Amino acid sequence: MNVKEFSQSKQFKTILWIIAGLVFLIGAFSLGENVGFHKASFSFQNGDNFYHTFGPQHSAALQPASFSDAHGAVGKVISVTLPTFTIEDKDNTEKNILISNQTVIRQLRNTLAASDIKVGDYIVAIGEPNAQSQIAATLIRELPSPDPATPAQTTTAAQQ
Repeated sequence: MNVKEFSQSKQFKTILWIIAGLVFLIGAFSLGENVGFHKASFSFQNGDNFYHTFGPQHSAALQPASFSDAHGAVGKVISVTLPTFTIEDKDNTEKNILISNQTVIRQLRNTLAASDIKVGDYIVAIGEPNAQSQIAATLIRELPSPDPATPAQTTTAAQQ
């Protein structure tokens, strides 16, 4: 049997299909391994600063009920260094917010520029956490300053 006859035989085609199947399986395994590696890398990098940025600073941080929101923040702006600014969140943690060209900044119906955000403003920021433990904001809404005599506080004071 010469090479031309062998290359046209059923055995040769079977061997080619087996080799192609093995190459496909190795490629699929390699792709899954790369995806897992990138997920683990992101988790590791984000985990280094997660509790410092997004969670309370006491042992209760390990309890699921005490996790703060990683995809958003509500609070008072305490420093501005564009393209980032820092707010003090409702659980007294500092959260770093990153603004990009795609970030929408609103005050009621008005659209604001990033330069309009000032220390002392109250904002809601919604976005995705990044590897630097910042919230990459997609939407920022400036809120009116909270009134010190809210109905909840008035009711509590009246009951005492």
